[in-house]
Amino acid sequence: MGLQEIIRELKEQNKKLLKENKELKEELRRIRKEFEEYKAKYPAENFIPNFVKEPAKHRRKKNGQKKGHKGYTRKIPKRIDVIKPLTIEKCPYCGNELSKVQEIRKRYVEDIPEISNTIITEYQIERRYCKHCKKMVEPDIPDALPNARFGLRLMLLVVFLKVGLALPVEKITFLLKAQYNITLSNGEVIKMLKQVAKAFGPYYRELEHKIKDARVKHSDETGWRINGRNHWLWVLINKEIALYIIRKKRNYKVPAGILGKQEGNVIISDRLQTYNNLEKHTGCHQQKCWVHIMRESRDLAKHYKEAKTVHRRLKSIYKQAKSYNHKATDEQVNKLLERIDRIYQLKFEHSEVIKFVRSICKTHRENLFRFTQDPEIDGDNNRAERAIRKAVIIRKISSGNRSKNGAEILGILLSVIETLKLQGKNPLEEMKNIIQASNE
Repeated sequence: MGLQEIIRELKEQNKKLLKENKELKEELRRIRKEFEEYKAKYPAENFIPNFVKEPAKHRRKKNGQKKGHKGYTRKIPKRIDVIKPLTIEKCPYCGNELSKVQEIRKRYVEDIPEISNTIITEYQIERRYCKHCKKMVEPDIPDALPNARFGLRLMLLVVFLKVGLALPVEKITFLLKAQYNITLSNGEVIKMLKQVAKAFGPYYRELEHKIKDARVKHSDETGWRINGRNHWLWVLINKEIALYIIRKKRNYKVPAGILGKQEGNVIISDRLQTYNNLEKHTGCHQQKCWVHIMRESRDLAKHYKEAKTVHRRLKSIYKQAKSYNHKATDEQVNKLLERIDRIYQLKFEHSEVIKFVRSICKTHRENLFRFTQDPEIDGDNNRAERAIRKAVIIRKISSGNRSKNGAEILGILLSVIETLKLQGKNPLEEMKNIIQASNE
């Protein structure tokens, strides 16, 4: 290829590149123009990424107690197990001799026992013949369930770790090995749960009768899984009793099967249709949860402008209802109901808002303010919500149960432990007392 040909080819390439450069500049100019128009239409200050939370509208509470509060210090233990005098002969800083004892300072240290082995007991059981009964008899073994390889204290500790603290089986076996040098298999832990649940059978039935007779109780439910199939975990709870039930259905027949007739009694719940059917079939009264109502009205207000009026008025009504401190007169309750009726008379366009207002102001009108005149009735369902939360933690760890028998065991053990917590008792001590009392 000659020099002239090379120059001609380079000129053609340069001409082509200049043309492409011109086209790219025009494209860049067009894109910048569109970008400026987009910026004018959608200002940057109005754009919030999905991962950025909205700033809190209320002032954040300062950490710690208020200025001038009385300080808290741990009290001196009432029981002293060991006294250890500590002496010093030479100064730890310069090594010189020290004077005689000037004073004695006391310091209390609370600790746990060192890692120890389990206690293995051999029971030498006398067996004797009864002429009257015509059979061999023997005394019961204290602190042990029938046909159990392990003592009652160990079994109850396993139950409390598994159900009360929601620990996985693997962590329980690891903890027992590390602290008590005892080796347990996963199967042995599950067998312990089954044996203890069977021993709690009479006490669980007693809880069923007590929650049935209670004048006021809360109810709630959450999804559950048994062997991969959808079920529901129910809780019926008051100030002293927590009853957990796992069933396949979410209809009124589940609580109705436990509660039976409930004329005059009050059930605090959310706005699930199931509880309306429960009211029809058992004769109970309802108190609807105002926390649920306010939460749902707030969510509607975020999506529908007309719902802001509903949320603002309901918020004001609930604030006034709480101010009566369960001592409202009939006249005050009627004024609250009148305010509810005025919301119902408003005109709305969106079907979701209309449906919500009809539910609150018409369907549940008579079940909104029972708490204003009765100190035993709460205006919210927080008690049941907190009880459900414990089950939700277990569900997240275990993903439910593998069998209906396992679900029944969990319901019994969870009911016993949470009931004892409500009553302010030590679950480990009281569970032992319950089992021993039932064996007498």
